[in-house]
Amino acid sequence: MTGCNLLYFLYGASIMFHLMMALLFSYKRRASLNIYVSTLMLVTVALYVKNLALIGDGYYDSALESLFSSSIDLFTMPLYAIVLIEACRPGWLNWWRASLLYIPFLSFMTVSLVYPEPLVFDVIHISSFVYGVLLLSWSLHEVPRFERALMEEFSYEKYINFNWLRGIIVSFFCILLLWIYDSVHPSCENDAIYLIGSLVVWAVACFFFYRQARVISIVKAYESADSQSVVAPLEADDEALASVVTSQETGIDTGTDLSGIPTDEQSVQQEAAFAERMHLLFERDHVYLDPRLRLTELAALLGTNRTYLSQYINQCCDTTFYDFVNDYRIHHAKLLLHSTDDTLDTIATKSGFNSLSTFRRAFQQREGKSPIEFRASNGKNSVSND
Repeated sequence: MTGCNLLYFLYGASIMFHLMMALLFSYKRRASLNIYVSTLMLVTVALYVKNLALIGDGYYDSALESLFSSSIDLFTMPLYAIVLIEACRPGWLNWWRASLLYIPFLSFMTVSLVYPEPLVFDVIHISSFVYGVLLLSWSLHEVPRFERALMEEFSYEKYINFNWLRGIIVSFFCILLLWIYDSVHPSCENDAIYLIGSLVVWAVACFFFYRQARVISIVKAYESADSQSVVAPLEADDEALASVVTSQETGIDTGTDLSGIPTDEQSVQQEAAFAERMHLLFERDHVYLDPRLRLTELAALLGTNRTYLSQYINQCCDTTFYDFVNDYRIHHAKLLLHSTDDTLDTIATKSGFNSLSTFRRAFQQREGKSPIEFRASNGKNSVSND
């Protein structure tokens, strides 16, 4: 199977794949990301069908026909932007903002209809490249912000590690470059390379986007519940209570003292009770040993809401929920490394980590050495670390 015969096969496979993904993502339409991905899949299918209808004798010999067909494909580019924006900043997009993303591309398509000149298509390709660079830069800059937002809810790494999103952002940009090259130099071979690359990227992207839509739905549900509840304001004097949250036993210091506690007796009692509950949950009940502990669950145990608790941890302890919980887990692991002969895998599980790799990475980041090195320096170097 060579030449355009291979191209027909690839178009058929791509159409089937995108249709299946459109059905999969439209099955649960409550998440905006699912809606956007499903729409992009359907639009892509329509464009692939258009390309199949145009491919034939003389198609690749007509430069203007190929260029005009490619300019119609620009209709998907704003949808790519919409998907990435929703993945990086959930809830920010609305229909008005999304429609603004289409204005330049609709303008380009209109101009190409009125003036089907090679220079017009050159401008379109250059503008598409600039648009892609701007979207690439914005997306990569936005990912850390969303990572931190998720670190306020989850204490485990599964939903926080966004290296996959960085990879997809860069891959989308590479797909754009392939499309531009294929538009400028149309051929069966270049079309095939573009289709294969796009199919591989989207196979990976759909897996992660489907999972990400669920995470976004969880966070939005919590935020919606919080917005309907009374949120206790976090005053500056609350910082004085941070020292009650931790103890000398853990070695986690918040850097505050009790001198600033307000004099109002009722306020002091309420704040002290909250700090004491926090202290007991971590020091006595060891809630951090739950590998899937969430901010919302901890807030429920404390009798407050996630917004107040998140502010408390951020402002009083100067850290995120993720780091706060994992500091306790690391301290617990250090005790086990020093006092037991357990393997690293066992210690990771006993300390509340959901995987050995996560434990090793967190330990190295916080202690500046691996668990094996820490154990060796504390006289446990003869223990198996498999």
